[in-house]
Amino acid sequence: MKRSFRLDLILVAFAMAITMSACGKKAEVPAIADLDTYEDKSMNFSIKFPKNWKAAVEAGKRAEYYSDDKIMQRFREYNESEITGAKMTIFANKLEGPVNMDSVIEGTKIFQDPSVYSAPEKVQIDGVEATRIKYAYKYGDGEFKGERYFAMKDSTAMTIIEFESFGGTFDQLHPKFEEMLKSVKLAYYKAVVKDTTGGKPAEVFKPSEAMASFDGKNFSLQYPNNFSGKNTGGGLETVEFKGIGGPADCIINVTVTDASKQNNLDRIVEQNKKLYKASASSPAKVGGETGAFIEDSPVKDVRRRTYFAVKGSKLYKVTLQWYKPEQEIFLPSFEKSFASLTLK
Repeated sequence: MKRSFRLDLILVAFAMAITMSACGKKAEVPAIADLDTYEDKSMNFSIKFPKNWKAAVEAGKRAEYYSDDKIMQRFREYNESEITGAKMTIFANKLEGPVNMDSVIEGTKIFQDPSVYSAPEKVQIDGVEATRIKYAYKYGDGEFKGERYFAMKDSTAMTIIEFESFGGTFDQLHPKFEEMLKSVKLAYYKAVVKDTTGGKPAEVFKPSEAMASFDGKNFSLQYPNNFSGKNTGGGLETVEFKGIGGPADCIINVTVTDASKQNNLDRIVEQNKKLYKASASSPAKVGGETGAFIEDSPVKDVRRRTYFAVKGSKLYKVTLQWYKPEQEIFLPSFEKSFASLTLK
C-alpha cells in the first residue's frame, strides 16, 4: 500500500521529535550526602568522601568511591552507555627510589588522543606542590570530565587523587570535589620498627667506611659494605645500592642504556635538564670519561645529583640521592663510591 508524501513527512517529524527529546535529556547529577573521612593507617593518607557513595577500598593502597553500583563497570571500560555517574579515587604507592613525574602522569592517561588532556599545572595539596591535569571527552550522553592530581609529601610515597564524572555533570559536582581535595592528607610510609634498644635512642644509620665491590657486565663500583646492590632491570644494566635498614631516599643508582642511535652527550644532558627541571649542568669526569651532571630536588629535603657519560655505544647515568639534613653523613661516602666507578 502506497503511503502519501504528507504521511511520510509526519512520520519523519515524529521520529525526529523522539530523537531530539532523548538527546536533550540531561543526566541526573549524582547526589552527595554528608562527607565522612577515610583514613589509611598503613600509608597515612586520608580524604573526605560522600557517605552515600559505594566504597571500594584496598587498605594500604587505594580508596575509591562511586556514586552508585551501576556506574562501576563503566569506569572500568570508559565506554558508551546510558548509565551516568561519578567517582573519586585516592591512590598511594610506596616508592623505592627516584621518580620521573612526567612518566607517572603519562602512565595514568586513559585516552590516546593527546588533545583530550590539558597541560600540567602546579597547585598546592596538603601544603606541598602538586601537579594537576584536566581532561574531557565527548560521549553520546554528554561530556565526560576528570581531574587528576599527583603529589609527594616526601620521597617515601606518591599520592594520586582523581575526580571523574559522566553525563556532563562534572561542573555541578566540582564544588564538592574541591571540598574533598582540600581535606587530603598525603601518603607517606614509615616502617614500624621493633624497639631493640631497651628504650635508648636509636642510632642514625650511617654508610660504612669499609667498602664492598660490585663487578657487573658494564661497570664496576665500590660501595659501603652495609649497603646492598640490587639489579632492578631496565636498559642494558641497572643496579641500585641502598643501605640495609637505611633510609629509602639515600641511594646510588647506575643505569646503562644503548646509545647507538643517540650518543650526543650535550643533547642528552639538555634533554634531561628539561626532564628533571634543572636550571644548569656542570662538566665532570664519569669513570674517567668526559661527562656532565645536573642537580635537583625531586621532593622536599631530598637532593639528587645525576651524572651522564657516553662510552662507545653506551650511555651511563649515575644517580646519587641523599636526605639533605643528613648530607654530611651520606654525600662524602657517595662521592667516594662515585670516584671508584669504572666503565666497561
